[in-house]
Amino acid sequence: MPIISTRIDDCLIHGQVATSWLSHVGATQVICVSDKAAKNPVQAQVLKMAAPEYIVHVFGVDQFIKIYQKNPIKKTTFLILGSTLDALRLKHGGVDIDRINFGGMRSAPERTITYAHDLWFTQEELDAIDQLFAEGIQIDYQVAAYDSPTDLREYIKKAKG
Repeated sequence: MPIISTRIDDCLIHGQVATSWLSHVGATQVICVSDKAAKNPVQAQVLKMAAPEYIVHVFGVDQFIKIYQKNPIKKTTFLILGSTLDALRLKHGGVDIDRINFGGMRSAPERTITYAHDLWFTQEELDAIDQLFAEGIQIDYQVAAYDSPTDLREYIKKAKG
């Protein structure tokens, strides 16, 4: 089966993802795509331990694109990314993404643009969101699986006041 859900959450796999999202979407495996996590064996192992009932793979962006191009995904897959920049790179690399569930971006020194307590961006990340929308990808803001999804652009407009 193909990718059944794509989520952007800079925490990658955490309690809410492991206990709620994975069962909600019906995934049998999780693929984390993050250059930072893929380069850090400790973080990769923690991600795998965070969802012990699932097969968890951790790949860098370019590594996943190469694998995806050669091997079709056969298992129901929850794809989780650390940033909008990674999503854009995957889309341009040929990964079939048409909808993204956006969970949030935490505050960080390089993220100086904020719309809410859990929406902090660099200009480059915001530009990637605009480009993803321009390429026809629907991006919904939805923290918890039981929340109603809201178009990310609409959520940002409301947060701006």
